[in-house]
Amino acid sequence: MNTIIQSLHNKLSPSSYPEYWEKSYLSGNMNWDLGGPTPVFKSWIKSEPLSLNICILGAGNGWDAIEFSKSGHKVTAVDFSESAVNNIKISADENKVEINIVHSDIFNIERKYYNTFDIVLEYTCYCAIDPNLRKDYIQLVHSLLLTEGRFVGLLFPTNKLPAEGGPPFAVNIDETLNMFTKNFTVEVRKEHELSILPRKGKEEFVILRKNGNQD
Repeated sequence: MNTIIQSLHNKLSPSSYPEYWEKSYLSGNMNWDLGGPTPVFKSWIKSEPLSLNICILGAGNGWDAIEFSKSGHKVTAVDFSESAVNNIKISADENKVEINIVHSDIFNIERKYYNTFDIVLEYTCYCAIDPNLRKDYIQLVHSLLLTEGRFVGLLFPTNKLPAEGGPPFAVNIDETLNMFTKNFTVEVRKEHELSILPRKGKEEFVILRKNGNQD
């Protein structure tokens, strides 16, 4: 854990710890979970002609990880919830696919994964972490990606105010992209026609390309 995160450790939202999410999995209170692959990502991956090395941060039950692996991509799924990790393992076995499953806090991921991935995928991870860690999240994404790698995400919820708390914590798209664009170029930013009905108008699909390599 880096020194900045360590200094914040005792001040963070409960959602920054695996125990918070374990309670959700064990109680079945998983409002973020779609029960299948994300329609936006399922459509997007079909447009990719080459096999990709994809990292999914906060992978949850792994629906997108399974979908990408079935489509012939190499997938690393990262989550710090034991239940999430076990659910991905079960689904991978049932679907007869290979996924590199990493049981870890995303901020403690081993450095061997730095400068490794073509894609870092985001959905409901950025909005779940304590907002104080967002700059660290962006630096982590930059570190994980290869030069010219891409951050592909649905940024949600864009309709909340910071004072409403979370998770999910409010995501201001302009502020978020301003933080990214120091080291990323925005290639796509739009409200996607395949957003699920409860989230239409509350999220934006983005693709950002890494500029250079500072690691």
